[in-house]
Amino acid sequence: MEQTPGTPKALMAAVIGMGILIVVGTLGLVGVIIHRMGSHTPPTNAALSAPAVPLQDAPARPVLPAGTHLINMARVRDDLLALHVSTNGEERILLWQVSTGRLLPGLDTAAPSDGATP
Repeated sequence: MEQTPGTPKALMAAVIGMGILIVVGTLGLVGVIIHRMGSHTPPTNAALSAPAVPLQDAPARPVLPAGTHLINMARVRDDLLALHVSTNGEERILLWQVSTGRLLPGLDTAAPSDGATP
């Protein structure tokens, strides 16, 4: 018996098997992508959603002096907000403790009047 030159049967079987695995893997990947696109629900972030606070338990808003305008507000800590306010052209920073509704003294942003530089 003469053997003709060519590829061994085991190598040919391995190539065909890998080709089948590539096709099956590609079809599986496309199927997963289509499934995820079809059943997409928007993610919910529990950290961003705050529980509803009944109106009677809500802290009182701070009462700013007459002629005072709120320029900006920033969170300092969980229960403390910094309020940038302007009164007659002078700017100040007040601290508002939200849980109690109290305004705490902050700092005055006016430049020193004696001309000295800090």
